[in-house]
Amino acid sequence: MERDLIRERVSAGIRNARAAGKQLGRPVRIVDREQILRLRAEGASVREIAAKIGVGYGTVRKRLALGELKTIV
Repeated sequence: MERDLIRERVSAGIRNARAAGKQLGRPVRIVDREQILRLRAEGASVREIAAKIGVGYGTVRKRLALGELKTIV
């Protein structure tokens, strides 16, 4: 029962925050996808690109996947 009350209060707080226009969740990292694609074309590994740009490995992989989809389609 107590857990249900907590769950209700948390969902109400999230609902109120969204209604007030608050941004929830982790912020999106703005990265130049063209720079990633250029470095990849030069032969740099995903880890090297991540280190040069200063973002995580997963961010680079995600942007490369998006870039490849856009060039194919």
